[in-house]
Amino acid sequence: MNRDRKSRRQPRHTADDPAGSWLTIEVDSRALNHNMTELRRLVAQPTRLMAVVKANAYGHGLLVASRAFLAGGADVLGVHSWREAESLRLAGLDCPVIVLGPTNSNEAGKAAAAKVEITAASLPAIAWAAECGQELRVHLKVETGVNRQGLTEVEMPQVLEDLATHPQLKVVGLSSHFADIEDTTDHDFARSQMERFAVYRDILDQAGMKSVETHMTCSAATLLWPGVHGGMARVGISAYGIWPSRETLVSFRQDAGTTIDLKPALTWKCRVSQVRHVPAGETVGYGRAWKAMTDTTIAVLPLGYSDGWPRALGGRAHVLVRGYRAPLVGRICMNLCMVDVSRVPGVQAGDEVVLLGRQADELITAEMLADHLGTIAYEIITLPGDTWNRVSF
Repeated sequence: MNRDRKSRRQPRHTADDPAGSWLTIEVDSRALNHNMTELRRLVAQPTRLMAVVKANAYGHGLLVASRAFLAGGADVLGVHSWREAESLRLAGLDCPVIVLGPTNSNEAGKAAAAKVEITAASLPAIAWAAECGQELRVHLKVETGVNRQGLTEVEMPQVLEDLATHPQLKVVGLSSHFADIEDTTDHDFARSQMERFAVYRDILDQAGMKSVETHMTCSAATLLWPGVHGGMARVGISAYGIWPSRETLVSFRQDAGTTIDLKPALTWKCRVSQVRHVPAGETVGYGRAWKAMTDTTIAVLPLGYSDGWPRALGGRAHVLVRGYRAPLVGRICMNLCMVDVSRVPGVQAGDEVVLLGRQADELITAEMLADHLGTIAYEIITLPGDTWNRVSF
């Protein structure tokens, strides 16, 4: 690898803030826009395309991501809660918004007033929605194999009876969710879910609800099965430039017959707060869990597990400093952690550190951090808390 120091440029600091922000999340809105444009290419009109922006847009920032996705071709925004939907409306976004999670009767009334659509996944949810007393657009979520949220086939006669009693509830959508499409290259169970979903579709057809919009696809299904999108395709993790899983990537490359270019949009940064020289034989951190075998240079970073930087990464992961990989050593503390920068020339307090993203020729991905923790990229990108400064460009 090229170790030309000239290619390893350091960030410029302003005079009034020589060290910059301690913890910064950078969001590349151009990458988000690009990803949605790529996904829109796979989802043919008139099928609508939903960008799922729940959980603060998977850690990217609700409003930044929502605007980038709409500009990139998304038709609908999907959120988990009324609170998220309200934030979109208060920001002036008047696009279609669907609450995918549960809503109580008070929230249902607010949703109706704001022209936000909701999801009803149980008989009590239908009753709560009916209490709003105004016209409310509702998507029925049905059970096909996840056994999490969803009305069952046995409940459908009661569902139809309740809907007939409350004409203010306008059923505009029928949805479900895949249980096992990302974690495998064998999609037989996912296909069986689609067959179960078709049964619910027939039940609504027979009840005279033939114009209801169906939607079941997630990112993986949208990428792998462009012919089964139904009335609307839902995309989440892929919109943020991350593949749902290695299995999805393998299946796509084998079977899709097309290509797609997804660009990660997230960079986590901090700055070195202190540089210490630790003699051989000394230990570093709580529990004396790491011992310097030779004279070592340690950089102290001002973040820890209270900031969403998991304690379990200690001794496993690396960060990027001056374009070099530097291993985390010792135990990650509540607000601090330490890295060995002995092999990194000239490290100083205030130097920029990349925790997730690219620096010079090196790259740390969400998948890499997930592998260290035995988890998934979804969890990684939603870890940072409110102590981080978020900027977009």
